[in-house]
Amino acid sequence: MRALITASFHADGLARLRRHMEVVHEDWRVAKTIHFDCAKFAEHVQQVGADILIVEADLVRDELFDAGTLRLIGACRGDPINIDVERATALGIPVLFAPARNADAVADLTMAFMLALIRHVYEVNYAIKTGQIGFTSAKEYLDVYERYGGFELGSATVGIVGLGAIGQRVAKRCAAFGARVLAFDPAQPDAAFAACGATRATLAEMLPQSDILTIHCPEMPSTQNLIGREQIAQLKRGAFFLNLARASIVDDDAFYEALVGGHLAGAGLDVFRDEPIQPDNRFAKLPNVLVAPHLGGATRDVVRHQTEMIVDGVEAWLRGERPRLLANPSVEIRP
Repeated sequence: MRALITASFHADGLARLRRHMEVVHEDWRVAKTIHFDCAKFAEHVQQVGADILIVEADLVRDELFDAGTLRLIGACRGDPINIDVERATALGIPVLFAPARNADAVADLTMAFMLALIRHVYEVNYAIKTGQIGFTSAKEYLDVYERYGGFELGSATVGIVGLGAIGQRVAKRCAAFGARVLAFDPAQPDAAFAACGATRATLAEMLPQSDILTIHCPEMPSTQNLIGREQIAQLKRGAFFLNLARASIVDDDAFYEALVGGHLAGAGLDVFRDEPIQPDNRFAKLPNVLVAPHLGGATRDVVRHQTEMIVDGVEAWLRGERPRLLANPSVEIRP
């Protein structure tokens, strides 16, 4: 048996798999290649002679299934949208996936943005380094403290849109700081709110109360422009806004106007409609906005998490057991 892995994979996981089979590892981050041409990718998979295919961003569509050689597919991502799961199911091919592999990483970056914004870390650091502020008099000291002092997270109300794996982790972190946490997610049961210290609220209830609003819902038709002009207008004046989910959830024009006009105090953004973000992006030019190039799930720990989830699934499949994390749980298990 042979596995082709094009995802980033931890060395410990590779060692575990090599106890069971031959492994060809072609990390896409090293190769700088994502396979979007399914026909060429299918040829490569056949050349390698892979029975098991583990990918991260590569497309797995008809051509790869038509070859008839794949017995198991692993997707190192929380939502295997790059894989035709329906076709795999019809062919009896289990599809492993790695839900919440990056949830802690995104939650951590959310907190970094949140704390940096409310304490004006970037602004005061930049102002000191560029000589925009000095401390030659008591008045200057007082002016700086007044302008850059900010507020404590424990005194704030944090609104969370989307209480899935990431939103729940953000809620727990905020609650640990002593913040009051409100959350909007019609799909989650009351138990999920209670478990992470959040209070269920509607958008209309949450927006005017939030000192900080952070977005963590998935991108789907029902969330397109979920935070539009009307919702942004309902936010408390001087609130901070974070989006580490998807740019399509927010009305860009209304959001930009609120930042420029002073209705919003600032923002932290890791997602944009045009990615990767460029220096001329209008949000990147605003002094009250922190930006990152979709780095939320880019930690080395995420690679370890996804590796463990996928390898656990492969080993369960080899034993004839049903893997715990299956994107197509109805498929029959035939190792």
